[in-house]
Amino acid sequence: MNDDFVYSLKNYLKKQPFLFRVVRWLLGGSRVGLSPEKAIEGVEGKIVNLGSGSQRIRKDVINLDVYPCREVDIVGDIYRLPFKDNEIDAVICDQVLEHLKNASRAIGEMRRVLKPGGLVYVAAPFIFGYHSSPDDYYRFTENGLEAIMEEQGFDKIKSGIRQGPTSAFLAVICQWLAVVLSFGSGKLYQLWLLFFMVLTFPLKFLDYLVWRYSPAKNIAFGFYYLGKKNDANS
Repeated sequence: MNDDFVYSLKNYLKKQPFLFRVVRWLLGGSRVGLSPEKAIEGVEGKIVNLGSGSQRIRKDVINLDVYPCREVDIVGDIYRLPFKDNEIDAVICDQVLEHLKNASRAIGEMRRVLKPGGLVYVAAPFIFGYHSSPDDYYRFTENGLEAIMEEQGFDKIKSGIRQGPTSAFLAVICQWLAVVLSFGSGKLYQLWLLFFMVLTFPLKFLDYLVWRYSPAKNIAFGFYYLGKKNDANS
């Protein structure tokens, strides 16, 4: 699937931090669950945000991304993090795992650099269409996210909905409308998709009313996981 236009737009916006935040809010899901900012409240020491783009969570957080842009402190590979074993106090990986061909390997690398007991915050989509950046490989249920983190040596502190079911519904319906009106044109599809996602974004606020209902997990846009590195074989 060709997302060249959206991908090029995203890369441009990464160089414009304010615009990137605005567009991420317009086009992404509602952010109703535990945020990375809240997850690291009270954490001191060395904190790294993997796949940060131009988003600066906190002044003392190290931003690492594979692409150079404003606010990126280190250009690096998530599979080979430029940190020593047991060096980092907390790792953030927000909406990145789905773009990695080998998610387990990346999570193992997060564990390697974390100190024993160090925090990890991961968020990933569940119900959302294909979005290459430049590739898109995975979706995660809450149980699936918990399982892959446990498999790599983390103990769960909490997990839950990160973006709610209204955002998931809107993402699907916007893409369906874009497919119908594109008449097979990839460029028209991408333009219609941007149009409908901007047009419908105010409806995402409904998630603040419904995301706490237990059935909402069945059709959530995405989930988060907060855990800590266990001491086994640290």
